Amino acid sequence: MPHKITVNAYHPDGTVCPPDHKFTTGNRPLAEDCTGRTVFVATCACDTWTGTPSSTKGYAAEMGRRHRTATR
Repeated sequence: MPHKITVNAYHPDGTVCPPDHKFTTGNRPLAEDCTGRTVFVATCACDTWTGTPSSTKGYAAEMGRRHRTATR
């Protein structure tokens, strides 16, 4: 099975922050119903790996790249 990595953002209450929620460059939500993003989590399609929650999307994506490289 290919290792496809997905990074999701989560609201403070643990719900997924949809990709269509837009943010300012200062990371403030522009959608009225959005409470903001608190963590990013990378998951793999192999169903055996989920990354550690991260405060930045870039770090979560890097953890996904490391997982994919380590499992080749």
